Amino acid sequence: MAGLAFMLGLSIMLTALEAYMKVEKVLDAQKSKGQFLILNKKISLVNTLGLATSTFSKEEMGKIRANPIFKGVGFIQSNQFQASIRAKSYINFYTMAFFESVSPGFLDVENPEFRWSQGSRDLPIIVSQDFLNLYNFGFALSQGLPQVSRDMIKQVSFDVEIDGPGGKEVFTGRIVGFTERIASILVPMSFMEWSNREIAQKQAALPSRLIVKVESMSDPALTTYLEKNRLVTDQERLKLGKTGSVLNTVMKSLAILGTIFISLALIMFAMNFKLILAEASTDIRLLIELGYRHTRIGLNLLSYFAAFVFILFLICTYVLFQTNDLITATLQGQGLDMEQAGGPGKSLLAGAFFSITIVFINGALIIRQLRQIA
Repeated sequence: MAGLAFMLGLSIMLTALEAYMKVEKVLDAQKSKGQFLILNKKISLVNTLGLATSTFSKEEMGKIRANPIFKGVGFIQSNQFQASIRAKSYINFYTMAFFESVSPGFLDVENPEFRWSQGSRDLPIIVSQDFLNLYNFGFALSQGLPQVSRDMIKQVSFDVEIDGPGGKEVFTGRIVGFTERIASILVPMSFMEWSNREIAQKQAALPSRLIVKVESMSDPALTTYLEKNRLVTDQERLKLGKTGSVLNTVMKSLAILGTIFISLALIMFAMNFKLILAEASTDIRLLIELGYRHTRIGLNLLSYFAAFVFILFLICTYVLFQTNDLITATLQGQGLDMEQAGGPGKSLLAGAFFSITIVFINGALIIRQLRQIA
């Protein structure tokens, strides 16, 4: 009965621990992406009719910055000129384009090449990883164009043409990085400000999108604030934060339950050994009178118990490996990217630690009781 309780408790605890560590590792891997949200106003018929604006005023941005929910607030600046991109190499590609720039410190790509100074004809560009995926698995396949990797497309130069009341300019564009945080085509802020001022000949426009840093996407106050102020963001990222929070709570509860089972098993083992030794006290005293030391008798009993616990640990290891794929599939079904999750190595070490601890504690109790009998 004690062995069954130990095996059940250890299996539950290891499974819960493995799921918990997988969720934590995935959330940590997505931390740079997950802690930042893109906000924009909800579009309605009023906006369509031109009776309302979708931009953020300075007062609105000030209120958002003042809210303790947001640990940082930046803006995304859009181009006010016409732009097009044409590939210069073997890829026959041309498209009208849009550009955006983001406030310093809010981009998830650190590349010293991503800078521009007036007079330079080279334009570094950062694009969304989603755009590359759409090209490779959507546009390229349908148009018979070659698919390209990250490294390959970084070697491709583009003619970037911008046009406006201030004239027409052509730059040599090159992709220097990929962002998973912002779905856009990004250029340095210095280029955006110069182009809007000199080519579009317009004053800096108010931003229609903000990028904010939050402490936790699972914070109910964040969802309430967004709904109250009619702000829209990527709901999948909010769901990811909530899912991770709920799963962690559930896994912690299961780990506690498993620990309780293991504790009960430890008590039951101790009681069983106490009963067995009490019933065999006469035989034990006889062995001691014949010259056997009580420590030798204890170690002999402990070796059988250690073998028994080792067999239970092997069974729990088998259960863990069988449930590992199920855990991964379940978490993937909840929207978590499990490519970074890794194997159950740490959970196995934890199981080995608990098993060895059980053996040592019971060994100490056996030696102590044998000493009392002697």
